[in-house]
Amino acid sequence: MAVPVTLLFVLLPALSTDTEKPASLLFAVLFGSFLGVVFGLTAVFERLRQRRLERLGTGNGS
Repeated sequence: MAVPVTLLFVLLPALSTDTEKPASLLFAVLFGSFLGVVFGLTAVFERLRQRRLERLGTGNGS
């Protein structure tokens, strides 16, 4: 999800006539990196939650 959003923010300034393209590119890279970290940490914590549920015996759907 972070890659398409980063590409969107990179391509949007290219379509405009604005002269602040370096700042927009920096924003795109930083925002994309932030989203990548958020989604990555969400995946890690979800996997830890699933392991805990399996250990407790409640993760089998019953």
